[in-house]
Amino acid sequence: MKFSILLFFCFFCPIFAAKGFYGGGGDRSISSSSSSESHEGGRGGRGGHGGRPRPPRPPVRPRPPRVKTNCPTDWMLFNRTQGNWCVKVFVGKGLNQVLATAQCVAQGAVLTGLQTTEERLKVAEAAKTLVIQNGFATATVWLGCKRKAACPTVHICPARDTFEWTDGQTTGYVGFEWALTQPDASFRSDWGHQSCCHQFVFPSGTTSPVFPGFFHGQLDDMHCLEQWTISDNKMYACGKLAT
Repeated sequence: MKFSILLFFCFFCPIFAAKGFYGGGGDRSISSSSSSESHEGGRGGRGGHGGRPRPPRPPVRPRPPRVKTNCPTDWMLFNRTQGNWCVKVFVGKGLNQVLATAQCVAQGAVLTGLQTTEERLKVAEAAKTLVIQNGFATATVWLGCKRKAACPTVHICPARDTFEWTDGQTTGYVGFEWALTQPDASFRSDWGHQSCCHQFVFPSGTTSPVFPGFFHGQLDDMHCLEQWTISDNKMYACGKLAT
């Protein structure tokens, strides 16, 4: 009997011992792995203190658009809310409004309008300088304006509301400073009523005995195809957007 018991323990004890070893080892391995993951999560995981979400970055503010102030050499810069404007006066001889328009197009520009009284006076002064340099007695400057269709003749519309600017940039009527009794919508059978306008330029910078009551820098309506009346010195003022 004692021999049988001894034989039983000798045969089965190593088996139980091995099973307990490997089973316990497996449990310890899982526990160790879980513990490691827990420590890792505490150090850098989202659930730990080190994983707090960062505050959102402030939105990037767009840069304001660059103010365009570049004009070609010898062109005047006029500051306008609708876009800065470059203007230059050119000497012409025997040019009607159509030919003057073509000259501006060749400069990559258009016949300019006059946004303000300051612009009107600066254009007149630039033209006066050219008049004196060239020894002209008088001159006129073609501008980018035309008679409104609703105002075909005189007294239908107020003087300042009779014409409109054609350069696509000039607005309002402040620049329409007409000479005495103008615009008078003079009529010719071949050209109809005067539908374009130009600016008087006197070398004195004030008045001219040839045109009493008219002042330097004031505007006058004129037939668009006129080339010689008042003066054959038909200057023109071109304008284009600054870059």
